[in-house]
Amino acid sequence: MIRHFPLATLTLALGLSASAWAQWSTDPQKNTPVANVPGAAQVQPKISATADGHWWISWFSLIPQGSPPQGYDVYLQRLGPDGSEKYPHQGIQVANLGVGWTEDYGLANDAQGNALLTFQDDRTNPPARAIAATKINVAGQPLWQTLTAPSGHAPHVSILPDGHSVIGWSMDTENSVRLRKLDPQGQPVWKSADGAALDFVLAEPGFSYHLADLKTTSDGSAIVSFVRSRGISGAKHLYANKISPSGQLLWGQAHVKIFDAGSLQQGNFPHFVLDGLGGALFAWYSISPQMQVYAQHIQANGSPAFAVNGVPVSTNLQQARVDPSLSYQPSTGEVTLFWAEMDNAVEQRRRGLYAQKLDARGARQWGETGRTIQPLAHHDITNLRTVTAADGTLAFWVQSVAGQHDSIQAIKLDAMGNTLCPQFAVSTRPSGKSRLVARASSSGKALIAWEDQSQQQGSDIYVQSVGSDCKLSVR
Repeated sequence: MIRHFPLATLTLALGLSASAWAQWSTDPQKNTPVANVPGAAQVQPKISATADGHWWISWFSLIPQGSPPQGYDVYLQRLGPDGSEKYPHQGIQVANLGVGWTEDYGLANDAQGNALLTFQDDRTNPPARAIAATKINVAGQPLWQTLTAPSGHAPHVSILPDGHSVIGWSMDTENSVRLRKLDPQGQPVWKSADGAALDFVLAEPGFSYHLADLKTTSDGSAIVSFVRSRGISGAKHLYANKISPSGQLLWGQAHVKIFDAGSLQQGNFPHFVLDGLGGALFAWYSISPQMQVYAQHIQANGSPAFAVNGVPVSTNLQQARVDPSLSYQPSTGEVTLFWAEMDNAVEQRRRGLYAQKLDARGARQWGETGRTIQPLAHHDITNLRTVTAADGTLAFWVQSVAGQHDSIQAIKLDAMGNTLCPQFAVSTRPSGKSRLVARASSSGKALIAWEDQSQQQGSDIYVQSVGSDCKLSVR
């Protein structure tokens, strides 16, 4: 059943007042720090964009000089449209945890601009970990907090237009995926006869289910994807289903098979993109029978728009490809994908950046092997992320060359694959960069955040705003 914490005031982090830290940088060597406590491990940023142009940024932080217990605590910052920090620099502490490592977690916001976070929580009965969900208003105060039963992992959250939310997580103790629907006050919607929270459980005897992604649609349903396997050594297949507002399976008891003709890589949990019509678009890469990138569009009724098991983005079987990112144009039904191309699946000595467009039926539009954005070379291309723009697709990635610091690069293509903005640098700070995330606002501005590891001990969280004109923007 549902449990609540006392609504204690959130702890303010160390740092200067919010007014001392404001506005986006226009210099790729001087990106904006959001969390840079010296010596702390500040990791795993997430971004959520509100309708009024503000941004929520969340992360985990292990601060050596912080108060016990010593674990990865949950932090949050709210940024104005100009990049000004609405809370003191270093953010506000949402949860003081003793968790010694991090897993995936969820961040979303409702129509009023409040933030909703879900994460592993060991505060009630350490070291047991439940899944916590907490809503924070724009003033930085908690509106409510709730816990599930212990033993949950890697939670996600999505909010419906009416303020209801759905949280989902994996339960390793029962090899299942669980979903819980909450009303705007954090109370469970699906209940047992005695009023206790009733979770929607996805499970199958002999198989393990692990949550990949979760998003809610405008009609009040939730689309959930998960990886199905027979344990660690078994093939990893990608499945999905749609849950009605009342908790019914809309895509059948057997679920929709996104990919079961080979195997995903162990530990890979692909995200999907909503199509705005009740369906979703998926992109993933397989490791067998070859290292290949695929895409699929599942329509609102659960039927695939593309070929069964997805459309491969390239027919070149001599080379290999990984790390896809997908953007979708609802007006035409077209999909644009970027990925990292490799010279072969075994040695993987050289990487390049390639792109492909699929029409509404899944037909390849930019040739059978896609379009070469960067040719194969002795550099690494990772953390590829794309955002949909009104006039095309904006792609970001981390580029690494042996013996040199990482950079974050970007490029913008139009719907025909023409270059709207030639490749440009977003961050050239002398540091290592990882866990890049990207989101777009309703105005077309993109925001990216990442972990930044300099020569000093620890890691920081940096952000950068990029305008629709591809300029590092102030407003």
